[in-house]
Amino acid sequence: MTESPDARTREVLRDNNMPEGLIPKGVVEAKIDDDGSFSVRLPKRVERKHGGYRVRFGPRISGRFAQGRVTALEGVEAKQMVWFKVQGIVLKGDNLVFEVGPARVPLPRSAFP
Repeated sequence: MTESPDARTREVLRDNNMPEGLIPKGVVEAKIDDDGSFSVRLPKRVERKHGGYRVRFGPRISGRFAQGRVTALEGVEAKQMVWFKVQGIVLKGDNLVFEVGPARVPLPRSAFP
């Protein structure tokens, strides 16, 4: 039996020491290459609130997974007063540091179960 796109996405997140909730559940299409490049599709755009920021995902999200980081990220935005493109996410201790333009925004890893 073939693994679902959502299950495959969760597996790759775990394999790269990232929380499974970093990408919302419900992935309906996933292309994940051996070099860590990925493209996933959600059925619709998803918004969540994390640590005073709104984070908007998709519906298409792409980038490159590496151990404890996601680079070249597309399809994720964060908002405190206005929306900014999230360019990357790095695991630093118990935080995920969102690279938002010139800013670095730490959010607790536990906020992405």
